[in-house]
Amino acid sequence: MQRLFSSWNLPVATRRAGLALAAGALAMGFAGCKNAVEALPDAGLGYYPVAVGNYWIYAVSDTTWSRANGQGSQVTPSVPTVSAFQFKETIASAFADAAGKTSYRLVRSKRLTSTAVWVDDSVFTLSPSAQSVILNRDNRRTLELIFPVREGRLWNFNAYNNNSADTVTAETRRYRRVGEPFSTAANGASQTYPATATTTNEGLAQADDAYYVNTYQQVFAKGVGPVFRRKRRFSNFYYVGSGGNVVFVPKSYTFGYSRRETLIEYKVN
Repeated sequence: MQRLFSSWNLPVATRRAGLALAAGALAMGFAGCKNAVEALPDAGLGYYPVAVGNYWIYAVSDTTWSRANGQGSQVTPSVPTVSAFQFKETIASAFADAAGKTSYRLVRSKRLTSTAVWVDDSVFTLSPSAQSVILNRDNRRTLELIFPVREGRLWNFNAYNNNSADTVTAETRRYRRVGEPFSTAANGASQTYPATATTTNEGLAQADDAYYVNTYQQVFAKGVGPVFRRKRRFSNFYYVGSGGNVVFVPKSYTFGYSRRETLIEYKVN
């Protein structure tokens, strides 16, 4: 009768060595599976670090344009007036909101020059979670960020308030240039942030045509927070010329306003 081959026919020492190798390979296989399960994608929470003591200082430039009027050779064009100052946003304290979740007091201070004393200007509330960052300003809650951060993702910026130019289901803010570098320049200094995410107004919240401009841009740098904001609102000036033609006057407005906020100093925990 033919005897089948079996590992039990091997010497004891050889069998033990083989079992040890098999056990080691099995353990490595389990470890590999465990690592694969735990390696979750980055949701992007680091784009707005929220902790007591964090602060951000911005160089702010406000520009307003005078109202244009007249027609033809008699047009009085708009004249810009620029004002410069600084904002400081500080996370001053944490508290439990009505739902028992942790929220933070964000105090905005203002000064006209870099040597002037900071004067408190307003107080906001930041409510971060694994799903979003909500900003409460003047009892109006807006969705500043939603997670995970993803290129092209849309959401309703005014989901928690009744905005007259919005609806419950509107998608009015979008992620752009996620993970890309972004450079700023202010007060004679420049700074490049290697990984950023830009949010812009979309849909009902924005307009950019010959008659009206209403745009907003905010840039968040990973590990830093908001590094740049730009708001533009213009009602372009025009008149009806001979023959009923609409004539637009370049860089002249019935209403014109823009603001740029550029990060120049920060501390995050």
